[in-house]
Amino acid sequence: MAGLLKISRRSLTLIRRYSTPLIYSDEVRTAKNDNKPIVALESTIITHGMPYPKNLETALEVENIIRNQGAVPATIAILKGQLTIGLTRTQLEYLAQAKDVIKASRRDLAMVVAGKQDGATTVAGTIISAELADIPVFVTGGIGGVHRDGEKTLDVSADLTELGRSKTLVVCSGVKSILDIGRTLEYLETQGVTVCALGESKQFPAFYTRRSGFDAPYNVVDAEHAASVLNAARSLHLSSGIVVAVPVPEERAMDEKKIETAISNALKNANEKGVRGKEITPFLLAAVSKATGGASLDTNIALIKNNAKVGADISIHYQKLRINAPIQSRGLHTSCRRMSDVLVIGGANVDRTYRITEENIQLDGSTHACTTEQCGGGVGRNIAEALWRLSGGRAKLLTAVGDDADGRFLHNIAPGLILDGCFTKEYSTATYAAIFDKKGECAIGLGDMEVHRHISPELVNKHIEILKNAPLIVIDGNIPQNTMEHVLELCQKYQKKVFFEPTDRRKSIKPFLNNQNITYASPNLLELKEIASYLNPHIENDIVCNEHDIIRLSKVVLKYVKVLIITMGAKGVMVVKYKDSVSKEVHLKFYPTQGLKTIQNVSGAGDCFASGFIFGILNDKPEETSVSIGFRCAEASLLCKTTVPAKFPFN
Repeated sequence: MAGLLKISRRSLTLIRRYSTPLIYSDEVRTAKNDNKPIVALESTIITHGMPYPKNLETALEVENIIRNQGAVPATIAILKGQLTIGLTRTQLEYLAQAKDVIKASRRDLAMVVAGKQDGATTVAGTIISAELADIPVFVTGGIGGVHRDGEKTLDVSADLTELGRSKTLVVCSGVKSILDIGRTLEYLETQGVTVCALGESKQFPAFYTRRSGFDAPYNVVDAEHAASVLNAARSLHLSSGIVVAVPVPEERAMDEKKIETAISNALKNANEKGVRGKEITPFLLAAVSKATGGASLDTNIALIKNNAKVGADISIHYQKLRINAPIQSRGLHTSCRRMSDVLVIGGANVDRTYRITEENIQLDGSTHACTTEQCGGGVGRNIAEALWRLSGGRAKLLTAVGDDADGRFLHNIAPGLILDGCFTKEYSTATYAAIFDKKGECAIGLGDMEVHRHISPELVNKHIEILKNAPLIVIDGNIPQNTMEHVLELCQKYQKKVFFEPTDRRKSIKPFLNNQNITYASPNLLELKEIASYLNPHIENDIVCNEHDIIRLSKVVLKYVKVLIITMGAKGVMVVKYKDSVSKEVHLKFYPTQGLKTIQNVSGAGDCFASGFIFGILNDKPEETSVSIGFRCAEASLLCKTTVPAKFPFN
């Protein structure tokens, strides 16, 4: 076990199962891998907004409009309890004709997923899903709002509160005309939502019509302007959303008096029939469509198509800004310079733990009751995922993963992290299994790591451009010897900095077998001793117990490593390097850690420390700051049930 806490698995606490709540269509997964602009789409417009087959026709046309603009559509729904980002045509056809599909807002998501039911995400539900999937732009027809007589009924759409606590930009044609538009705008202001009309005017549209009689606080003249607002909001780390209200095309707009009459009659009819809650909106839309002879449905279809075009353009412009903008170290109160994708080359596996609940273990073939948990593992994978989360996706992992369920599990933890070509049908995904007795002692550990043979020089060459552009190459001790030598030769050729994580004592000498030079290495004391003994077999290699011993061993290793980050378990880390290139005087500084009373899981702490330290140095932070960031990342891992937390405290 590598990194900050090189602790025996006997001290591990039970790891709870980690499973991503999302699955992605192949199209969306590829788009995420390639950093293409993606536009989120809701699914209630399919199940509750339009009749069949108009709903299916419109859904397909809207997706194609987005594709034609150069972005990728991601219609979101819950299918058999699985939150799905991007639907296939078959899934769209199923949803368009499905019965008893639940209209899923925030309050419904957990129940629908747990019940393995079908759910169509509302605006609120889609915003939540888009946030989980890191899709910043969402297109819909109209958002919910304060219902008429809402001051008496307190009927306020969850869309508004969700907009107030999300970072998503929502493209719509304003608030549905059946609602109280004035009070809705007031509510959005209270929630801190940035509301903009698209165009030269601030006139806020009213869904079926281009004018509502109310002004938006702001206007954006075009998609590029809207994208710049989104980029500014993200750079300021605002936790509230943006509404871009797009007027329906002039030729498709309805007569204001005619639509208001239809809405008033529909509201009266709904009141007489006692229609309430989430059923009111589809009831009113159907009633208005009937009263207008289908004209309102035609307008609805026209505006959603127009919004799709605008949303795709915003997404494309924003993606350009995001790629070219500096990465912000969120919560660290510092401006971080732009970095290309860090390339991590190392092992990836699924960690499984089995905790026997009986008092005694009988090694005679008996079946024992136990609890089972799993999470993502592998030193290289852990470092890559932590960097991916710290830097907003600016990390890539070159590894070997089986084309199987475990491989898909690892992929879905951090979509877009694992590079193409890393999945193989020749081997199963690497796994580590630990069996604990009732007292928490590890009785036996089992590892199947054969797939790592697939991390070959040929696979590295396939991604040579990523290596050339990377600001740093991270390698762990799990990769084959010939691949490690090939990578180090390439790094020397292209003058790339290298960070080496040994992973264990036996693998710690691998970069030094051919006297290769590296920039950073993070051994523990035993690994430091192993490396020094290999490089100088005559050195005294007794137990390392004091600063003098560390300096003595480090002098040997510093001939090949510029900076040693020596991990010392719960005590802290020691950074050792030459004071300057002339005197060869060793400079050593110890950074102690603060103890934690509660520890959930130690298996990823060292890897998260390494990622935090790397993130600091890549953004030109002083050594002290980089170590501090590393400690905070390690602490977050220690307090988390999984190897890498889904979110760091300063993200």
